[in-house]
Amino acid sequence: MTESKKRMLFLDDRTKRIEAARKKYTQDYDVTFVHNAKECLRYLCKHRWEILSLDHDLNGDDFQDPDDVTSGMEVVRYIVKCGLPMNLTLPEMWVHSSNLFAANLMIKELRKVGANAYYRKFEYGDEIKFGDVKPSHKPAPVEDKWSKDPGKQLYGNCPSCGDFKLKDEALNQCYDCYKRELIQCG
Repeated sequence: MTESKKRMLFLDDRTKRIEAARKKYTQDYDVTFVHNAKECLRYLCKHRWEILSLDHDLNGDDFQDPDDVTSGMEVVRYIVKCGLPMNLTLPEMWVHSSNLFAANLMIKELRKVGANAYYRKFEYGDEIKFGDVKPSHKPAPVEDKWSKDPGKQLYGNCPSCGDFKLKDEALNQCYDCYKRELIQCG
């Protein structure tokens, strides 16, 4: 007789992470993938789950407002407010969101109602196989060219900000405006 796999409900909207989860979990778990909070709540209330893995940011952004009803926090609010139907028990809850602020909030709220809630972020190596590659090089530092020759400094009105202050003759601007442009250019 074969032992049945634990059932996992996995909430996420990113294809790369879903594919990584499919590769990582389907051998050990019977995984159902859902893509939004409403779909997750429908499945959560109809079936018995041993594990619920939640993402927070479900609108394509990296930082979604936890008050947004389309975020993963909506699932947490529902569980905290209503619980689950009487015939179901709370599954072990994993929060895999890379939004640490929201993930901590979700775990804190789930633990208030006695849920076993943990942070289980996907390791980046799991997603890197699917083309989500970060650049391997750092951008070259921008050389600071302001007033290397003190003889090129003089007082006058800066054309950028209009203030009368020390400016560089070659760059024709004050130090504050130069630094602001340097920072904006990266």
